[in-house]
This record gives sequence, C-alpha cells and structure tokens, in this order.
Amino acid sequence: MKKNLQFLWCLGAVLPLTMCHTGNELMPAGTLVASEPAADALLKSARQHAAQNKLSDAEDDLKQIINRYENAPCVPEARFLLAEVYEKQGLPRKAFDEYDKIITRYQSSTLYEKALNRQLALAMAAAKGNLKVEVLGLWSTNIDSTVVIDWLGKVIRNAPYNDMAATATSVLGKFLVDQEKYEEAAMVYSKLVEDYPTSRYAPEAQLMVAQLWATSRTRGDQNLVNLHRAQEAYEEFTLLFPNHEDAGKALAEASNMRRLLVRQELEVGRYYLERSKEYVSAIFCFENVIRQRKDNPEAAKEAEQLLNQARALQAAQNAKMKKS
Repeated sequence: MKKNLQFLWCLGAVLPLTMCHTGNELMPAGTLVASEPAADALLKSARQHAAQNKLSDAEDDLKQIINRYENAPCVPEARFLLAEVYEKQGLPRKAFDEYDKIITRYQSSTLYEKALNRQLALAMAAAKGNLKVEVLGLWSTNIDSTVVIDWLGKVIRNAPYNDMAATATSVLGKFLVDQEKYEEAAMVYSKLVEDYPTSRYAPEAQLMVAQLWATSRTRGDQNLVNLHRAQEAYEEFTLLFPNHEDAGKALAEASNMRRLLVRQELEVGRYYLERSKEYVSAIFCFENVIRQRKDNPEAAKEAEQLLNQARALQAAQNAKMKKS
C-alpha cells in the first residue's frame, strides 16, 4: 500500500508537467520549440511550390505550418514566405499583415528587419499609387487612402527610432498633401521635425509646415491664425537650420508673412470702417497697422488716411448720440 501511494504521488507530480507542453495554445506567442520535423517538411514543400509558381499549393503548406505547428522554429520563415506569396498573388493587404505579425511576435528573428523593410516598401508603393488591387476581378484600382495612412502609421510605430520611421513620416506628410488634407499634413511634418530633428528629411519638413500654413491662409476663415503659424514656422526654420541653403529664403518668407499680416489687419480695419460702421474697432486696427510700419510701409500709409476718416466718423457719431 505504501508503494502504491508513492507511485500515485509521483504520477501526480509528473502529469501536470507533461500536460503543460502538449498544447501550443498554452505557450506564449512567439515562443519557439527546439525542432518540428513535420513543419520543416512542409516548409521545404512550400519553397518548391513557390519556385514552381504554384502559389496556391505553397499557401496551403504555409498555412498548415502556422495553424498546426505554431511554435515550430520555422514559423517566422513560413510567415515571411506566405507574405511573399500574397504579394505575388496581388494581395498586398494580406502580405502587409503577415509582415506585421513577424514584427510584433518575433522581434529576435533574423527576418525582423526584412519584414520592416517590406512593410515600408509596400506602404511607399501604395502612397505613390504604384500598388494596385483588383476589384471583383474586373478592374484594378489604387489602395484606399485610409489603408495607406494606416500602413505608414504602423511602420512609424513599429520602428520609432529607426531611420525608416522618418522616411515613412515624410511619405505620410506628402501623401496627406496629395489628398488635400493640409492641416493633417502640417501636423505630421511638425512631428517629423520634433521626433527626428537630425533626419535628412527634417529641414524639408519644416519648410513644408511653413508653406502649408502660408498656403492655407487663402482657404477658410482662419487667415490671421494661419499667417501667424506660417511666420512662426519660417522663423523656426532659421533657428533650427541656420546654415541650411534655404535659411535666407525662409527669413525672407517670414518677413513676407509679417507684411501680409499687417495688410490683413488693414483690411479688417477697412471692413469695420466701411461695412459694419464699428469705428472704434476700425481705429484700433489702423493704429496697430501704423505701429508696424517697418513690416509694411505701404499699409501703414493707407492706415494713416483711413484712421483720419474713422476718427472723423466716430466724432460725428458721438455728437449725434449726445444730441439724441
């Protein structure tokens, strides 16, 4: 009886240890076992099928590896090959997702950097309109813009301290400009300068911020705000990149933004004077324009003449109010 109890005790100690390795689902994602001959055989078959352009057969082999032998050492390679098969099949979204799984699950894999580079290549091709997808097998079209933005964002997040992240940020900014999403583009370019100040893309990005705000003054009702933003961005360029070949141009553009700001305030004063008959507000604007004579002498000269009119009309308005 004592021997039986000892046997049962030992069996109870061994069984849990044995059971905890029988199901792959119990092992953390990205954990690889020592070897898996069946998975290796399937990978060999998949390579042969891919070389013979039998892409569906290769896909079947690779999916078996991933689904049946999740922790086999060859899984990262199987996923990478599956992504390449998807690319050849004209399924870039599936390919991008497979590369993403390698990046997020197998960071110690030798294929990690290659997967990052393939993601960037796909995202850049999509942003440039060079990547087509079939619609119902009838025609080809560009990747949807929301997908492009998502892809570039993932590349940036997957490699935040890598040079390719700066590249992806620059491409994203240009793509948003092409999509006429100017404010979003300006924010992306600003973040590029902030996060990657030593990147080769940083000077161009800072200029793009300034130019986007300068251009946006002609759209909407935020003229003064956007002119101020443009002026600040040009001035910041000269501070960040004083030795850049475009530093002089940026300084001149900053001066031009100040000139336009003064002109804009003159027009606001003119509106108060001639349209809304708010003479106190008009006087305030004209006086402020005159104080900024050095930035726009011509506007200041006009403001002096208009200021006299505004003061005379204000005086007449006050006299009329006293009589009534």
